[in-house]
Amino acid sequence: MENFDSIEWSVIWDIIKNIVLPQTGTLIFNTIIFLFLGLIISIFYVIILHKKKVLKRKQKYYNWATKLYIPVLIIGFLFLFGNIGFITGVYKVLDHESEAIISSVYNNILKLSFESEESKNEYISKLQQSAREVKDSSNALEEYLKITATEYNTGYSVIDDNKNKLANFLIGKYGDDIYKISVYGMLNAAGAKAHVNIDESLSYEEFSTGMDFLLDVGHKDIEQAIKDKLIAWFDSLLYNQYTSLVISQLAILLIIICLPLIDFFIYKKWIEPKYSN
Repeated sequence: MENFDSIEWSVIWDIIKNIVLPQTGTLIFNTIIFLFLGLIISIFYVIILHKKKVLKRKQKYYNWATKLYIPVLIIGFLFLFGNIGFITGVYKVLDHESEAIISSVYNNILKLSFESEESKNEYISKLQQSAREVKDSSNALEEYLKITATEYNTGYSVIDDNKNKLANFLIGKYGDDIYKISVYGMLNAAGAKAHVNIDESLSYEEFSTGMDFLLDVGHKDIEQAIKDKLIAWFDSLLYNQYTSLVISQLAILLIIICLPLIDFFIYKKWIEPKYSN
């Protein structure tokens, strides 16, 4: 993951560009759909403003000036909805091609990390073996804890049955956490004997993250598991970026919608009474 964070974004952009640009049809289609939607909504909004006489003023020059809101609203709606359509098109393409993008990025990361295919395969093999050992050890600890928890019974079946069910539930739910804490505690104990503080070089949060990965992988294909995690990370990042961009466009759209209403409020509150007097 460290290499993934430090990889040059120009490489990722080249990968994305080669995937997005050939699918300009999706971008154009979504942009046109949202442009049409923006045009319909803007016209509908202008009609409402007209019927409510929001754009009507007593002074001739002021009355003509407020009519400029009509093209401003329509152009603003078209521009912002066009942006949303284009962003949506890009999002759909990237989301659909996320697996291909991650595979390309993953292959570029491997080139930075390993000198040859053999060194990569050797590392993956060792990591797979570690994942199996960690998962087997965690399962063995869970079984041992379940057996131990049921050995000490009170002799009353109602109490013992409920106690054993609760113990089995808690061990099954938090067995991996118990295993991680146990291993980290043993590392700390071994480090203390050698006068080494494990906490300074490896925090429990970092250790837990690595152990979670190994426990989750288990007997799965290690490379596919890494790609699946990267795809999940990419999808989350992509969705967050998409929503933030759309929300920013909608915020600007809300400001444009409020402009004639604010102007009308100012006119009715201060200008019209003064003009009438």
